[in-house]
Amino acid sequence: MDGQYPPPMPPVNPYYPTYPKAPPPMYPPEPFPPRLHHLQTVSMESLGGGYSDYDDPSRAMLPPGQIQPRARRRQAAGSEHVKHRRTRSGCYTCRQRRVKCDETHPMCERCRKGKRECAYPGETPTSSVSKNSLSSDKSKGSHESTSSTSEDESEDDAKPSLAAIPDDDEDAVEDAPQSAVSEPGRMSGVASAGVLPNTAPVAERPSGVPRGVRPQSSRTAWKHSAKPNISQNARWASLPREVKPYLRYHRDCMSYHHYGFKYDAGDFLKTTYLEIAVNDDSAALLYGIVAFAAYHHALTHQTDIISRFLAYYNQSIMLLQQALKKKRHNVATLLTILQLATIEEFLGDWTNLLGHQRAAHQILTDLFTPQTIMQDETRRRIISWYIRFDLFAASMAGTETNLGREWFAACAEFYTLQARERPHDLGATFEKFFSTSRLLATDSTLLFAAKKKNTLSDEQFATEVDNISGQIMRFKHLVETVFDEPANFVTVSPLAPAPSAEDDITDFRDANFLYGGDYFTMNYVLIDFWAIDMMFRNRLATTTPSPQVAAQLVEIALKECKMFEAVEHCEQKPPGAILGCQASLGIASLFLPRDRKHTDWCRRKFALIEQKGYIYPAALRQHMSELWGVDVNHWWLPHDAGYPSVVRALRDFVQYRASMPRDALTANVSDMSGIFEAMNLAEETGLEEEDLKGSWGSSPEGDVV
Repeated sequence: MDGQYPPPMPPVNPYYPTYPKAPPPMYPPEPFPPRLHHLQTVSMESLGGGYSDYDDPSRAMLPPGQIQPRARRRQAAGSEHVKHRRTRSGCYTCRQRRVKCDETHPMCERCRKGKRECAYPGETPTSSVSKNSLSSDKSKGSHESTSSTSEDESEDDAKPSLAAIPDDDEDAVEDAPQSAVSEPGRMSGVASAGVLPNTAPVAERPSGVPRGVRPQSSRTAWKHSAKPNISQNARWASLPREVKPYLRYHRDCMSYHHYGFKYDAGDFLKTTYLEIAVNDDSAALLYGIVAFAAYHHALTHQTDIISRFLAYYNQSIMLLQQALKKKRHNVATLLTILQLATIEEFLGDWTNLLGHQRAAHQILTDLFTPQTIMQDETRRRIISWYIRFDLFAASMAGTETNLGREWFAACAEFYTLQARERPHDLGATFEKFFSTSRLLATDSTLLFAAKKKNTLSDEQFATEVDNISGQIMRFKHLVETVFDEPANFVTVSPLAPAPSAEDDITDFRDANFLYGGDYFTMNYVLIDFWAIDMMFRNRLATTTPSPQVAAQLVEIALKECKMFEAVEHCEQKPPGAILGCQASLGIASLFLPRDRKHTDWCRRKFALIEQKGYIYPAALRQHMSELWGVDVNHWWLPHDAGYPSVVRALRDFVQYRASMPRDALTANVSDMSGIFEAMNLAEETGLEEEDLKGSWGSSPEGDVV
């Protein structure tokens, strides 16, 4: 299999023109198995452009809200067929059946006669009984997510390594499956109004749901509307044989937590996401997914072979570059970049992550507006995915988000309206909670960024602090009490170890703490909100010191740790569950007491997270070494206890290709200056200097899970 892959990953320089210098070659001479030595390096001259196309001033960018014109006129009825043209805008049903679509909107003639569901790229599926139910405005709005392909593109264009697809589309936008939290036409009232909230909408107890009444399970709802298994796809047989096992592994053994997500109501990553990669000629996306599956497979099975992951990742990048040279970007391109950014995050390479995030921002704002991004489930997954990176980078660097507040507000308003209309739908309530938390985090980030730049007066700053503080307190009361009936909690944890006064820092076995069953996602709502609350209080303490803040931060941090350990030992948790908690745990660890017991506990949990595939960057390990007074730069536990060889190889790979940050923002993200620059933890926690130092013994056997 080694001989069939293209050369190894090109440097990030060709994709991100802001980087003045290329990093060192991607592969070191010796640290990996011999198989990697067969992969050749690629010169910079052989790569050409890439993401640099986005900075071309000659490209005609559409103003926000304007419908993008189609790149090619449709062929007139009765005219001679031009063989070198391909149909790129047919409905998905005809493409799946491999028949010609006449492209009649909102329903083509074949689907109308066969009484089939008809769905065009970016539009809500239309059935034969509701042909006239879609308004012209909604039909127009769906085209804003399409991308224009060159009019001169022909069938003899160079194609990626996947088998040819007879009827690929112009847009690469997947039709939106109706998940547990979406209905046909649901967005029309929000998007058309164009009204965004001026303040963070703090959610209330779901209206119409009295205490003790169990809302409808979101998981039950989406199971009935989930798409067919990806292996049943008509194009499954034409896929390269070597990628199929990894697609099955992605489907069967991975969850949304492996992507760092906290919720995926419609099972997007196992259905629509894979359909886009297979159906839309999205070879770069397909190999990005396969690479990530190979990554987690190697970690789970400890194969000590990362060459396969690196080769697939390389394949994805090379195919992405080819796609960018050949045609303008589309939704599949955006998803590919988000997938690659996720891989960089899990590798602990936050500098390259930031580069991918910038490219994703360019495409996102080119294709969509705050009014169109919420119009179908695929777009809603995209904006949630990107927002996660945007808030991550802003928090690490202590800067503003790339997206304006109106994007976050559009998400919050959409899910708030949806939850109000569907009070018994748990999925709608969870989405409302997460979007409200993200908007609170955004408002907090923007406030302190403005204060840092001295663009707010002291009076304005104090007013905004009071406003956000009030919203946080009201939201805190809501999420901590809305589903607090005893029946919603997990009362028994059979997998939990016996209590240990030496090792335990919390009593995670509390019978009324961990949500179970249909309410399991509430655990992630809470840890997400608690982390935002901690960050807000800590930033506020740097501008308005208060002696009570230190105790409050420790209290919240201990709740975060309690939740992490409760999820870790929960019998009904999904695969990769603790990966969805890792960001909150990292923040909580900064505010725990720095005695040996708490530090050893953190070291064991950080080691566990890396064993599961989330590798922390060297800068964070250095910061934690300084914070704890013990050297964890090499590994979290003494004597390399629990240090997998595959993690060693991945770390060596990232370290070798690492280079100095290219600009101030990447430097701040890499160094996490937004978190550490204003923190004097010794003063905030009231610890003495000697508490920061100590003699560290070996962790007891069994500490490494």
